[in-house]
Amino acid sequence: MRGITELLARAGAGDGQAANALYAKCYPEIKRIARARLSEAGGVTGLDATALVHEGFLRMADSEGLRGSTRGQFFAYVGRVLRTTVIDHLRARNAQRRGGDALFVTLSHGDAEYGALGQGGIDLAELDAALARMRELDGGLYELIEMTAFAGMGLDEIAQLRQVSTRTINRDLLKARALLAELMQLSDGAGVS
Repeated sequence: MRGITELLARAGAGDGQAANALYAKCYPEIKRIARARLSEAGGVTGLDATALVHEGFLRMADSEGLRGSTRGQFFAYVGRVLRTTVIDHLRARNAQRRGGDALFVTLSHGDAEYGALGQGGIDLAELDAALARMRELDGGLYELIEMTAFAGMGLDEIAQLRQVSTRTINRDLLKARALLAELMQLSDGAGVS
């Protein structure tokens, strides 16, 4: 873990070799995360894990650069980039269809430890809007959702990174899920289901 933190610091200071080393070191784990996210989405036509990771890396390099000073922050950021890449791909595909409705996907894990978004189909555009509002309201809870649902990090790993107990992370995750569910409901007809 310390190696990633050191590489992030050096890459943030403009060291191109450190950025390359960071990408090489993290590539297998990021590809695993991308594969899991695409699988949960029921597969996305025209996009596989390798293409998703490469497009995500290009987006990071072209527009935003590397973000995060710790492993947890970096992987939360990578999870967000991968999620927005999938959303943009789905939007572009749906824009090509005439009269196409919103595409629903499932973003839940079978393992309750990782399932930050519950079960059932979720409109990714609606989810993206709710997450943007959540980020404005509570950045810590937003980052927790990013780390669990999109970066695939476990509660123990997050607790270690945040230097708190697993119980605290679990309690915060319950708050984050409740807030996200409320924000999703509000965007789905002013809270009327």
